Amino acid sequence: MTGEDREYLFDQAQQLSEILNEECVELLGMLEKIEDRVMISRRINKLEDDADHVFHAFADRLHEVESDIEKRNYIFKLARHIEDCIDMIDELSMTIVRYNTKTVNQGMKASVNAIAGCAKKEIHLLNLMRTYEPEKQELFVRSINEFDAFKVDFYKMYDMLIFGLFSQPHDTVDIIRCKAIYDACKDIFKAFEVSADDCYKYMRARNSGSEFFTETK
Repeated sequence: MTGEDREYLFDQAQQLSEILNEECVELLGMLEKIEDRVMISRRINKLEDDADHVFHAFADRLHEVESDIEKRNYIFKLARHIEDCIDMIDELSMTIVRYNTKTVNQGMKASVNAIAGCAKKEIHLLNLMRTYEPEKQELFVRSINEFDAFKVDFYKMYDMLIFGLFSQPHDTVDIIRCKAIYDACKDIFKAFEVSADDCYKYMRARNSGSEFFTETK
């Protein structure tokens, strides 16, 4: 593909990452003003809809410029997995509304803060991918490991939060509500883990010379 095509696809992927981070800002705001949860959830849903349009533009351009099915599918998945994270944050916001959440505990705040931190690292990794060269491997691997660390830390926190729900006296409805929210957060980190795998695959492709984003004149 041409350099112009390559930059367009990266630009669209970056737009998706920016939308992901905007969703996180809204989600953090929701926890600060939980009484406005319905209105804020609608704004997050609008961001998810915006992401759909960006992703469709990405997919249409990719189909036009890349005839190799294997390469096209590989590049498609890079953006698709970012969009999956966007969809799951939208689902988390709807879960908070669906379970009529009126109070916010520290576990919820810590979980969403971890998601927001991971989203920031994701957009940093995307920028590194755009300018990646094999001599930057050490920096790239370190950034991927930092990205993965958010998931490892959250999984530990998740176990503690679930243990706390079932080892201490709680209202049954509150247990159901909190577990649904924590599970939705865990699903987001599973999606982030897939994005991290994409980054490793991209690095290996670049280092082996089988560059999926090779520029042509």
